[in-house]
Amino acid sequence: MDLVLVGERIRRERERAGLNQRDLARRAQLSQPTLTRIETGTRANVTLAELDRLAVALGIPVRLLTSGDPVRERVQIAARTDEVTLAEREEALRRTLEVLELDARLDKLGTNTTQQRKPQGHVKVPDQQLPGEVQASELAERVREALHLGCAPVADVDELIEQLTGVDTAVLRLPKGAEGFTATDPARDTTLIAVRACDVPERQRFSFAHELGHLLWNDGAQVHALNDGRTPGERRCDAFARNLLAPREGIRSWLAAESFPEGGRMDERTAALLARHFRVSFPVILIQLEEMSLVTTEQKNDLRGPTGVQLAHRYGWGPAYEQEKDAAQAVRAPRRILERAVDAYRQNLLGVRALAMLEGCKPEEAEARLAEAGIVPDPPNPRRANLSRLVARGLAK
Repeated sequence: MDLVLVGERIRRERERAGLNQRDLARRAQLSQPTLTRIETGTRANVTLAELDRLAVALGIPVRLLTSGDPVRERVQIAARTDEVTLAEREEALRRTLEVLELDARLDKLGTNTTQQRKPQGHVKVPDQQLPGEVQASELAERVREALHLGCAPVADVDELIEQLTGVDTAVLRLPKGAEGFTATDPARDTTLIAVRACDVPERQRFSFAHELGHLLWNDGAQVHALNDGRTPGERRCDAFARNLLAPREGIRSWLAAESFPEGGRMDERTAALLARHFRVSFPVILIQLEEMSLVTTEQKNDLRGPTGVQLAHRYGWGPAYEQEKDAAQAVRAPRRILERAVDAYRQNLLGVRALAMLEGCKPEEAEARLAEAGIVPDPPNPRRANLSRLVARGLAK
């Protein structure tokens, strides 16, 4: 074990976690001078017990300190963040990369080698010399044409992404402000789009659509801010997501069906029902109405203010919205990777902790659910066999 490399990894992970040497030394029950010597590689040896305490203090697997992380070193990350700290961003990256690392590990275990889905549609990117809003609108129309969506609302944005591009999608427990990540492993030619589990379902859908824009434009590995310092590419992806989820022809058709008078003044109820129809946030539909010259900037600003929850309860879909909030807060693992992991677990090649990580639950909860579904390692160990029998009798919670 190269102690210089180990020390460098410890220092790097400490800085990613936002800790100084004194903080990490205290958490790992080491003296600060000892940690300094470990990080600089000048200590004669480092015991596995010390490395384990350091890994626990940093909240990472000990193998990242002893062997490094080849997946992380080669993966390209594009992130959508909103004023997150370095430590929060690193935590979000770590959770996203855990999924890709598991997928790579499953390859080595010799389980089924299911690859990402083949794209069902080919979308040509518009001329990038055009204004950003025009590019965004044209690309959104081409995506809808490729998948024969017409101007109807999109039911599941993550399913749309998988159909169109073949990449995996997931909802993960990411720190607030880390809204979405697109992670590509060039060595394995796989990509994962992950968004944050949150209590605003429209925001989650928008983040998925936004990340699809970056993927189609091949924007590469970069961090995109959500504040006023956003790049033109970031604003372009916002416009793409807006036009994909709330297409202009769809808005016109809905207004005509509702007998909204041409040139009529938009009120809160009509705008709220329109946002509900296309499952976008109230601010997003107001921006789209402004772009379509259906409201003025002054009218848009006058209408701003109510939250999605407030509008839902004002206009009759409050209970349904509460259910959608609960669903948006649930972790959703990439179906392809979860299927591979369950198969490896059944073959006794993978422990339950990896499945628990994918499902965002405790290992005992994941194990109980698998046993209830009749999925146990073959051959099962005695403890798992007992758990399976208990679940079958309705005794295990």
